[in-house]
Amino acid sequence: MDRIAVTPLYKNPALKQLTKPVLRPGGLELTRESARACDLHPGDRVLDVGCGYGSAVRMLTNEFSVNAWGIDPDMALLRSHGTFTGPQAKAQALPFRSSSFKALFCECVLSLTPDMDKSLAEFRRVLEPGGTLVLCDIHVREKRYSEELKQIPLACGFRQAVERENMEKRVETAGFDHLEWEDLSFLLTRLAGEIIFEHGSLLNFWSKIFGGPCRSSHHTCEAIRASRPGYFRIFAKKIRRNDE
Repeated sequence: MDRIAVTPLYKNPALKQLTKPVLRPGGLELTRESARACDLHPGDRVLDVGCGYGSAVRMLTNEFSVNAWGIDPDMALLRSHGTFTGPQAKAQALPFRSSSFKALFCECVLSLTPDMDKSLAEFRRVLEPGGTLVLCDIHVREKRYSEELKQIPLACGFRQAVERENMEKRVETAGFDHLEWEDLSFLLTRLAGEIIFEHGSLLNFWSKIFGGPCRSSHHTCEAIRASRPGYFRIFAKKIRRNDE
């Protein structure tokens, strides 16, 4: 039988126990490494879009002495660790003035938004000219399986994952240049290995996500495998347009 997973993947206990306290491949170490590359200075305003528990916001504040903000659409997630790190908001409608931030981090979140292009436009709007976008997410290397991914009955980044050329074009069209693409697929491979070690196989993991073996778990496992997913990081700079 088919089943629909009501709980988004990032909130499912089967994944959270492996990725805590940061719900994405690479964890805080990847965020820390990215921040070092952004040439941040004490007092710089930095935004984490989809901050979840706020772990990255606290790390950026404590280790880099920046004025870090975080937004997330899930109020329960924002308050779950007793620390409210920022307003409840969505990536495609950021509650900040234009040119407000030196850097913006969006790590494994863009593929979860209902409108990636609108979200990227908002990222550009709130960044100051020359500000840095740090974008990490899932991509696919076999785009012919994109339709199968869209049929996954679960809120997860695989459903909207696109190929490298597609993502780079979206970022450039939104008004960014100096794109630096880095393939970090080994982080996704490492997470898959941890899942297999914990659950015995990827199919067992997806069966647990869907509450037991079913067509949904088999389809999800096979669609993801066939699409050959990877993980990337993009650094990009906001460019000033002639009409601004």
